[in-house]
Amino acid sequence: MKKNLKILLILLVCMIVFTGCSDNRGGSFESGSAINQDSSAESGTTIDQDAVTSSSAAYSAGSNSSGTMAQPVPDSARNAKQNAAADNKNVYYCTVLITCSTILDNMDEFDKAKLEVLPENGLVYQAEEVEFYEGDSVFDVLLRTTRDNGIHMEFVETPIYKSAYVEGINNIYEFDAGPLSGWMYKVNGRFPNYGSSRYQLKDGDIIEWIYTCDLGADIGGDWNAQNSKKDQ
Repeated sequence: MKKNLKILLILLVCMIVFTGCSDNRGGSFESGSAINQDSSAESGTTIDQDAVTSSSAAYSAGSNSSGTMAQPVPDSARNAKQNAAADNKNVYYCTVLITCSTILDNMDEFDKAKLEVLPENGLVYQAEEVEFYEGDSVFDVLLRTTRDNGIHMEFVETPIYKSAYVEGINNIYEFDAGPLSGWMYKVNGRFPNYGSSRYQLKDGDIIEWIYTCDLGADIGGDWNAQNSKKDQ
């Protein structure tokens, strides 16, 4: 009898211990599973979606149609039509001409290595009416016109003075036709005495970019002569 009781007690103890171990293993598995599911279904998925969203946004905002990163450009080089529509700006018209015909009379001074970029008649861009927008400067129009027509143009921008200096157009630079040569501009027949980026246009203005071989004296833009006339 006592022997049977001992066997029953031993069996009872074993059942209790076995049951406790089974519960612990089940709780550990279920709890761990829940944590993994939460981290993968919520945290993991959310992070991946954010990464994809951020990556797509960066690509859309910073790349061009070919997929390469777009280079930063001056404000004046932005799409003017989109800016005008967004800001409800009015559209106006002006005439633009770009010429370096004075070089044809100074071929002895001109850099012979650049003969292939010198137009036969000196006209880089024949006089044509173009659009401009409220607040645009002479430089804005030059930048847009050369860009839209595939004409080379190089300039130096000085943000602190809000100015831009045109060094070369159509691969013809200052000093290419002598020490006094370079690009000048005039509006409605007059040569302003300040930079093109500071000259705000009016409807109907006529802009001429002209290459001088004699500091403006050969194209009617001799500043010294103009100033002496003012003093008289």
